[in-house]
Order: sequence, then structure tokens, then C-alpha cells
Amino acid sequence: MSPLKRLLLVENEPKDIQIATDAARAVGISEVEARASLDAAKSYLEKGLKGEGTLPDGIVLDLDLGYDSGYELLRFWHSTPALSAIPLIVWSVLGEEQRDMCKLFKVNCFVGKWEGAAAFREALGKLETHTAS
Repeated sequence: MSPLKRLLLVENEPKDIQIATDAARAVGISEVEARASLDAAKSYLEKGLKGEGTLPDGIVLDLDLGYDSGYELLRFWHSTPALSAIPLIVWSVLGEEQRDMCKLFKVNCFVGKWEGAAAFREALGKLETHTAS
């Protein structure tokens, strides 16, 4: 197992994209691909699955993407074996009940945005990839 190098960040808030990117860089993640919509994130992952692009080593997903629902991407991740092997953190403003739901989907970690940047950074730092670098 090795530290993550490539992270897919699915987040629509510019301020949170910057917080997440800074946190990723602080724990040694060198590439952060930010996607602000469900369609853009799903397209990125589908290209990777087809071999037309690179799959990320980890995924950070906000469940509340404004007009999109992160739940759709969570279902896609969970139901696709090649994707569900990729560690996923749900990082969201949504409440504690979502933490329990994430356990059902076997999400690696749920971090509430209200827990702060340090908690998010710590969760990122604990993720490791199962793929060869």
C-alpha cells in the first residue's frame, strides 16, 4: 500500500475546493482533479474505466452539489467494482444521519465540513491506495 498521488475532488464550492486542494497537498497528494458537477465527475471516472484516462487513487465527494446530488455518484462508485476499490471520503455539510448511510455504502470515511480542515486533512492522510504507483 502506498500514499495517494491522484485525487478526484467532487465539490462545487470554490472555497471548499481550495481548502481540499490545500489539505491534499499538505499530506503529499500531488494531483487534484476537481469536478464541480455530477456529470463532469462521472465522465472523468467513465473515461478512466474505459482506459481513456487515469483513474484516481482516491475520491473526495460532497453529497450536496447544489443542483446535483452526490448520492448519484456514490451509488455509481458503490456499484462499480473497479471504482469501489478506490478509497472514498464523503466530505459534506450534511448531518450525522449521512454518516450512518455512508457506513452502508462502505465509504472509507465521512468527515463533516463543520469538523474543520484539520479533521479533513487527517482523514486524507490515513487513506492509502491499493494500486501500484
